Amino acid sequence: MNEWVRNHYVGVVDEFVAAIGCLEGKRILDLGCGEMLMTYGLASRGAEQVIGLDITTPDPDKSLKTLVDGGFPDADNFRDRVTAVVYDGKSMPFPDAHFDIIFCWGVMEHVADVPAVLAEIKRVLRTGGVAFIKVFPWFHSYFGSHLSDFIPVPFAHLTHDRTAMRAIIEKTAHEQSVVHPNMILGHMWKEYLTLNRYSADMFYRDVKAAGFSRDIWTLISRQHDLTDAPPGYELSQLMVSGSDTILYK
Repeated sequence: MNEWVRNHYVGVVDEFVAAIGCLEGKRILDLGCGEMLMTYGLASRGAEQVIGLDITTPDPDKSLKTLVDGGFPDADNFRDRVTAVVYDGKSMPFPDAHFDIIFCWGVMEHVADVPAVLAEIKRVLRTGGVAFIKVFPWFHSYFGSHLSDFIPVPFAHLTHDRTAMRAIIEKTAHEQSVVHPNMILGHMWKEYLTLNRYSADMFYRDVKAAGFSRDIWTLISRQHDLTDAPPGYELSQLMVSGSDTILYK
Protein backbone atom coordinates (compact mmCIF):
# COMPACT_ATOMS: atom_id res chain seq x y z
CA MET A 1 0.00 0.00 0.00
CA ASN A 2 2.80 2.42 0.86
CA GLU A 3 4.40 1.75 -2.53
CA TRP A 4 1.06 2.45 -4.24
CA VAL A 5 0.81 5.76 -2.36
CA ARG A 6 4.40 6.73 -3.15
CA ASN A 7 4.01 5.93 -6.84
CA HIS A 8 0.87 8.07 -7.20
CA TYR A 9 1.95 10.96 -4.98
CA VAL A 10 5.57 11.14 -6.19
CA GLY A 11 6.36 8.86 -9.14
CA VAL A 12 3.51 9.77 -11.44
CA VAL A 13 3.94 13.48 -10.77
CA ASP A 14 7.68 13.24 -11.43
CA GLU A 15 6.92 11.77 -14.85
CA PHE A 16 4.32 14.46 -15.54
CA VAL A 17 6.63 17.35 -14.60
CA ALA A 18 9.39 15.84 -16.74
CA ALA A 19 6.98 15.87 -19.69
CA ILE A 20 5.52 19.38 -19.42
CA GLY A 21 7.70 21.40 -17.05
CA CYS A 22 7.15 23.56 -13.98
CA LEU A 23 3.75 23.63 -12.23
CA GLU A 24 4.54 26.66 -10.07
CA GLY A 25 1.59 29.03 -9.76
CA LYS A 26 -0.59 27.07 -12.21
CA ARG A 27 -4.31 26.34 -12.01
CA ILE A 28 -4.63 22.62 -12.73
CA LEU A 29 -7.53 20.26 -13.40
CA ASP A 30 -6.97 16.63 -12.40
CA LEU A 31 -9.48 15.00 -14.73
CA GLY A 32 -10.68 11.65 -13.40
CA CYS A 33 -8.91 12.18 -10.10
CA GLY A 34 -10.08 8.97 -8.39
CA GLU A 35 -8.35 8.63 -5.01
CA MET A 36 -6.86 12.15 -5.35
CA LEU A 37 -3.36 10.98 -4.41
CA MET A 38 -2.05 12.49 -7.64
CA THR A 39 -4.13 15.61 -7.02
CA TYR A 40 -2.14 16.24 -3.84
CA GLY A 41 1.05 15.37 -5.68
CA LEU A 42 0.33 18.10 -8.22
CA ALA A 43 -0.34 20.59 -5.43
CA SER A 44 2.97 19.64 -3.80
CA ARG A 45 4.83 20.93 -6.88
CA GLY A 46 3.77 24.53 -6.34
CA ALA A 47 0.47 24.65 -8.20
CA GLU A 48 -1.74 27.53 -7.10
CA GLN A 49 -4.89 25.39 -7.23
CA VAL A 50 -5.66 21.78 -8.18
CA ILE A 51 -9.26 20.71 -8.74
CA GLY A 52 -9.94 16.98 -8.75
CA LEU A 53 -12.86 16.13 -11.05
CA ASP A 54 -14.56 12.74 -11.19
CA ILE A 55 -17.89 11.06 -11.86
CA THR A 56 -17.89 9.66 -8.33
CA THR A 57 -17.62 12.07 -5.42
CA PRO A 58 -13.93 12.50 -4.53
CA ASP A 59 -12.99 12.80 -0.85
CA PRO A 60 -9.91 15.01 -0.35
CA ASP A 61 -9.86 14.48 3.42
CA LYS A 62 -9.86 10.70 3.08
CA SER A 63 -7.09 11.03 0.49
CA LEU A 64 -5.08 13.20 2.86
CA LYS A 65 -5.35 10.58 5.61
CA THR A 66 -4.17 7.90 3.16
CA LEU A 67 -1.14 10.02 2.32
CA VAL A 68 -0.29 10.80 5.93
CA ASP A 69 -0.72 7.15 6.95
CA GLY A 70 1.41 6.16 3.94
CA GLY A 71 4.36 8.22 5.13
CA PHE A 72 3.70 11.63 3.59
CA PRO A 73 2.67 14.00 6.40
CA ASP A 74 3.75 16.96 4.24
CA ALA A 75 0.57 16.51 2.19
CA ASP A 76 -1.31 18.35 4.94
CA ASN A 77 0.48 21.52 3.82
CA PHE A 78 -1.39 21.41 0.51
CA ARG A 79 -4.96 20.79 1.70
CA ASP A 80 -6.02 24.40 1.05
CA ARG A 81 -4.92 24.14 -2.60
CA VAL A 82 -6.97 21.01 -3.31
CA THR A 83 -10.68 20.98 -4.22
CA ALA A 84 -12.95 18.11 -5.26
CA VAL A 85 -15.78 18.36 -7.79
CA VAL A 86 -18.16 15.69 -9.09
CA TYR A 87 -19.67 15.85 -12.60
CA ASP A 88 -21.63 13.86 -15.20
CA GLY A 89 -18.64 12.67 -17.23
CA LYS A 90 -19.29 15.06 -20.10
CA SER A 91 -20.00 18.71 -19.26
CA MET A 92 -17.32 20.14 -16.99
CA PRO A 93 -18.75 22.67 -14.50
CA PHE A 94 -16.16 25.36 -15.22
CA PRO A 95 -16.09 28.52 -17.35
CA ASP A 96 -14.21 28.76 -20.63
CA ALA A 97 -10.42 29.17 -20.47
CA HIS A 98 -10.32 28.39 -16.73
CA PHE A 99 -7.21 26.16 -16.44
CA ASP A 100 -3.55 26.46 -17.33
CA ILE A 101 -3.02 22.70 -17.28
CA ILE A 102 -5.21 19.61 -17.49
CA PHE A 103 -3.83 16.34 -16.14
CA CYS A 104 -5.57 13.09 -17.12
CA TRP A 105 -3.87 9.84 -16.07
CA GLY A 106 -5.33 6.39 -16.70
CA VAL A 107 -8.82 7.70 -17.43
CA MET A 108 -9.45 8.08 -21.15
CA GLU A 109 -9.69 4.32 -21.78
CA HIS A 110 -12.82 4.35 -19.57
CA VAL A 111 -14.53 7.42 -21.04
CA ALA A 112 -17.86 6.71 -22.74
CA ASP A 113 -17.86 9.75 -25.06
CA VAL A 114 -14.25 10.59 -25.90
CA PRO A 115 -14.98 13.37 -28.45
CA ALA A 116 -17.23 15.15 -25.93
CA VAL A 117 -14.55 15.03 -23.22
CA LEU A 118 -11.86 16.27 -25.61
CA ALA A 119 -14.12 19.16 -26.61
CA GLU A 120 -14.57 20.07 -22.94
CA ILE A 121 -10.83 19.82 -22.30
CA LYS A 122 -10.25 22.29 -25.10
CA ARG A 123 -13.00 24.61 -23.89
CA VAL A 124 -11.82 24.91 -20.28
CA LEU A 125 -8.14 25.31 -21.21
CA ARG A 126 -6.84 28.85 -21.59
CA THR A 127 -5.21 29.76 -24.91
CA GLY A 128 -1.69 28.36 -24.77
CA GLY A 129 -2.69 25.93 -22.04
CA VAL A 130 -1.63 22.29 -22.10
CA ALA A 131 -3.37 18.98 -21.48
CA PHE A 132 -1.44 15.81 -20.66
CA ILE A 133 -3.29 12.53 -21.25
CA LYS A 134 -1.74 9.23 -20.18
CA VAL A 135 -3.40 6.00 -21.31
CA PHE A 136 -2.25 2.52 -20.38
CA PRO A 137 -3.47 0.20 -21.69
CA TRP A 138 -5.35 0.59 -24.93
CA PHE A 139 -7.95 -2.15 -25.28
CA HIS A 140 -6.64 -4.35 -28.11
CA SER A 141 -3.12 -4.62 -26.73
CA TYR A 142 -1.86 -7.54 -24.67
CA PHE A 143 -2.56 -5.62 -21.44
CA GLY A 144 -5.86 -4.17 -22.64
CA SER A 145 -8.22 -5.99 -20.30
CA HIS A 146 -6.49 -4.71 -17.11
CA LEU A 147 -6.58 -8.42 -16.14
CA SER A 148 -3.73 -9.83 -18.23
CA ASP A 149 -1.59 -10.64 -15.18
CA PHE A 150 -4.27 -13.06 -13.97
CA ILE A 151 -5.39 -14.70 -17.22
CA PRO A 152 -3.13 -17.38 -18.75
CA VAL A 153 -4.51 -16.93 -22.29
CA PRO A 154 -2.78 -14.15 -24.29
CA PHE A 155 -5.23 -11.57 -25.67
CA ALA A 156 -8.09 -13.40 -23.94
CA HIS A 157 -10.21 -10.25 -23.94
CA LEU A 158 -10.24 -10.37 -27.76
CA THR A 159 -11.30 -14.03 -27.95
CA HIS A 160 -13.48 -14.55 -24.85
CA ASP A 161 -16.80 -12.96 -23.98
CA ARG A 162 -17.52 -11.36 -20.61
CA THR A 163 -18.87 -14.55 -19.05
CA ALA A 164 -15.79 -16.55 -20.07
CA MET A 165 -13.46 -13.83 -18.81
CA ARG A 166 -15.19 -13.82 -15.46
CA ALA A 167 -14.92 -17.60 -15.19
CA ILE A 168 -11.17 -17.48 -15.83
CA ILE A 169 -10.43 -14.85 -13.21
CA GLU A 170 -12.75 -16.49 -10.67
CA LYS A 171 -10.37 -19.45 -10.86
CA THR A 172 -7.01 -17.73 -11.23
CA ALA A 173 -7.61 -14.93 -8.70
CA HIS A 174 -7.37 -17.53 -5.94
CA GLU A 175 -4.33 -19.28 -7.43
CA GLN A 176 -1.98 -16.29 -7.31
CA SER A 177 -0.49 -14.66 -4.22
CA VAL A 178 0.46 -11.17 -5.43
CA VAL A 179 -2.89 -9.34 -5.28
CA HIS A 180 -5.77 -10.05 -2.91
CA PRO A 181 -8.56 -11.91 -4.80
CA ASN A 182 -11.11 -9.30 -3.69
CA MET A 183 -9.07 -6.61 -5.45
CA ILE A 184 -9.12 -8.59 -8.69
CA LEU A 185 -12.74 -9.74 -8.56
CA GLY A 186 -14.01 -6.40 -7.28
CA HIS A 187 -12.05 -3.31 -8.30
CA MET A 188 -10.14 -4.68 -11.29
CA TRP A 189 -13.17 -6.48 -12.72
CA LYS A 190 -15.15 -3.24 -12.56
CA GLU A 191 -12.31 -1.49 -14.39
CA TYR A 192 -12.57 -4.10 -17.15
CA LEU A 193 -16.33 -3.62 -17.47
CA THR A 194 -15.99 0.14 -18.05
CA LEU A 195 -13.39 -0.06 -20.85
CA ASN A 196 -14.42 1.79 -24.01
CA ARG A 197 -12.49 -0.57 -26.35
CA TYR A 198 -10.48 2.26 -27.89
CA SER A 199 -7.16 1.91 -29.69
CA ALA A 200 -4.45 4.56 -30.01
CA ASP A 201 -5.48 5.04 -33.65
CA MET A 202 -9.08 5.76 -32.66
CA PHE A 203 -7.95 8.24 -30.04
CA TYR A 204 -5.61 9.90 -32.54
CA ARG A 205 -8.51 10.50 -34.93
CA ASP A 206 -10.60 12.04 -32.15
CA VAL A 207 -7.74 14.29 -31.05
CA LYS A 208 -7.25 15.54 -34.60
CA ALA A 209 -10.97 16.21 -34.97
CA ALA A 210 -10.98 18.22 -31.72
CA GLY A 211 -8.73 20.84 -33.31
CA PHE A 212 -5.91 21.42 -30.81
CA SER A 213 -3.10 23.64 -32.08
CA ARG A 214 -0.41 21.01 -31.38
CA ASP A 215 -0.45 17.34 -30.41
CA ILE A 216 2.72 15.56 -29.32
CA TRP A 217 2.72 11.78 -28.89
CA THR A 218 4.79 9.10 -27.20
CA LEU A 219 3.68 5.53 -27.91
CA ILE A 220 4.25 2.80 -25.32
CA SER A 221 5.04 -0.69 -26.58
CA ARG A 222 6.74 -3.82 -25.30
CA GLN A 223 7.94 -7.03 -26.84
CA HIS A 224 5.18 -9.63 -27.33
CA ASP A 225 4.92 -12.99 -29.01
CA LEU A 226 2.09 -12.53 -31.51
CA THR A 227 2.10 -16.13 -32.71
CA ASP A 228 -1.23 -16.80 -30.97
CA ALA A 229 -2.73 -13.35 -31.43
CA PRO A 230 -6.24 -13.53 -32.88
CA PRO A 231 -6.66 -12.68 -36.58
CA GLY A 232 -8.39 -9.56 -37.82
CA TYR A 233 -6.42 -6.94 -35.86
CA GLU A 234 -3.83 -4.44 -37.06
CA LEU A 235 -0.29 -4.62 -35.71
CA SER A 236 -0.74 -1.16 -34.14
CA GLN A 237 -3.79 -2.37 -32.22
CA LEU A 238 -1.95 -5.36 -30.77
CA MET A 239 1.38 -3.65 -30.09
CA VAL A 240 0.59 -0.08 -29.00
CA SER A 241 -0.05 -0.70 -25.33
CA GLY A 242 -0.41 2.94 -24.28
CA SER A 243 0.32 6.55 -25.12
CA ASP A 244 1.33 9.87 -23.62
CA THR A 245 -0.32 12.77 -25.42
CA ILE A 246 0.45 16.45 -24.89
CA LEU A 247 -2.17 18.79 -26.32
CA TYR A 248 -1.88 22.55 -26.68
CA LYS A 249 -4.80 24.88 -27.18
